[in-house]
Amino acid sequence: MPSNTNTKSIIARKITLTCYVLLILMMIITSLPSMLPEGASPWVALTIKLFPLLIIMPGLLLGHLRAFIWLCFIVLFYFTQSVVETFLSKGANIDYFITFLTVTQFLSAMFYIKWARSLGRGI
Repeated sequence: MPSNTNTKSIIARKITLTCYVLLILMMIITSLPSMLPEGASPWVALTIKLFPLLIIMPGLLLGHLRAFIWLCFIVLFYFTQSVVETFLSKGANIDYFITFLTVTQFLSAMFYIKWARSLGRGI
């Protein structure tokens, strides 16, 4: 059983990190001048969107469980924003994708934390 849990943990971590990179890319795409309201600064929008994600990047890359826990909290803000944008844009595909991405990232990070803890890893 431990090897099965270890395999699940590795897969969950890979899914989480893939969604993490995709979310960063989506935040860059949605900060392009053509995606922003008239007169908004792309650099300010990009900084505000990326700062929470980038601050935990070292911990995620090193596999620290505390960073994955913080990621779960942080991704809730992106989920809330994407759901609001989905309703305001009357269902733009990019907003659906960001919502799907945040849900997938949250669930995979939670499962990674659970399975890594069951293997005896401390926070």
